[in-house]
This record gives sequence, C-alpha cells and structure tokens, in this order.
Amino acid sequence: MPQLIAMVIVVVGAMIYMFQTFGGTGDKIEGIAQKTSVVTEVNNIKNGLKLAAKSGNIGIGTSADTTKTLLGLATLAYFPEQVNSQITNEGGTARAATYNEYHAISFGGNETDVGGMKVQLVAVKEGIVPGIYVEFTGSLASNGGFLETQIANDLKDIAYIDRSATAVPTTLTARTGTTATALDKRLPTEPTTQTNLNDGKFIIYFNDFGSDEVVIVD
Repeated sequence: MPQLIAMVIVVVGAMIYMFQTFGGTGDKIEGIAQKTSVVTEVNNIKNGLKLAAKSGNIGIGTSADTTKTLLGLATLAYFPEQVNSQITNEGGTARAATYNEYHAISFGGNETDVGGMKVQLVAVKEGIVPGIYVEFTGSLASNGGFLETQIANDLKDIAYIDRSATAVPTTLTARTGTTATALDKRLPTEPTTQTNLNDGKFIIYFNDFGSDEVVIVD
C-alpha cells in the first residue's frame, strides 16, 4: 500500500507539472509532434541548400545558374519534388523572379496559403553559409514562442540560431578577429543582445556547411 500511494503521488505530481508547463498532456504531445514536423521541413530545405552551395549555385550576382532565392533553387530541383513544385507553382501563375518563400506542406502550406510555417533563404553575404529563416504563423502562431525555444535548444550544438531576426536581413557581417575559427568566419556576427526571443521568428545557420558550401559572388 505505501508503494502504491507513493506511485500515485509521483504520477499526480508529474501531471500537475505538465498542465502547469504545457497546458496539459495533450498540448505537450501536440507541441512535440509540431516540433518534429518543423525539424523535418527545415532539414528538407537544408539538404537542398547544401547541395546547391556545394555546386556553387547560391550566389548574390546575376548569373542565370545562381540565385539568392528559393525559386531559383527549386527550378533547379534541389528540394523534394513536392517542395520544388509548390515553390515554382507548377501549372499555375508564374512566380516573380525574386520569389523566396516556401510554405511548409506539413502545416497546410501551398502555392497561395502560407499555412503555419514560412521558410525563406538567407543569402546576402559572400562567404557566409546560407541561412534558413523560419516564421510561425497561422495555425502555429499561438505556439510560436514555445516552438522557437524548443528548436533553439535542440539545434544549439549544431547550428547558430539568430533569434533576434524578424525578417530576412538585407546585409550581414562576417565574424572576424584573431580568435575566430574557420567555422566562425562562415557565420554572421551575433547581436550584442538577443531580442524578440519568443516571437516565432528566427534564422538557422548550420555548422556543418563546409568552406565550399557558402554564398558566392557569381
């Protein structure tokens, strides 16, 4: 009997913690599922960017075979078929040359509806790895702060995450200094103080992009 009582106390305590922290077990499970889908969507874009950068196809110049937008890369079929089709709006109205948005299919995104998650390419500075701007909206807006924090915690050892970002930047500054490593020099400088930490908007710069997988001037 004492063991049973102790077990009940532990279970009840855990349930109270989850309700206080996540609004209930259901919310926690949903949040974890959403986070998993977010990471999957980000990785789909990341894998395409690595291939494109390796081939010298992420540039900030004017050459026809390089681009700083997702449209150019989707046209070259660097992403999964559904992603390429959505970005290029195959069979529909042609995208403008500057189009740079992917509306995550996992969260209801399509050619005309952003759904719950918007992704954009950040390629504005030569020598810096391409970044992935993420913005939670629509169905994910109310949970955006939680998801941002969870993604930042999960990826902190393999990526630099700029949580201050509220849009795709127009310019970036590379890290410098005598203590800057080769990896440091492929990443943008960090803001002195991170702001907007729970607005559901951030940029991911992955550490595993090599010296030949950066933005170029074509």
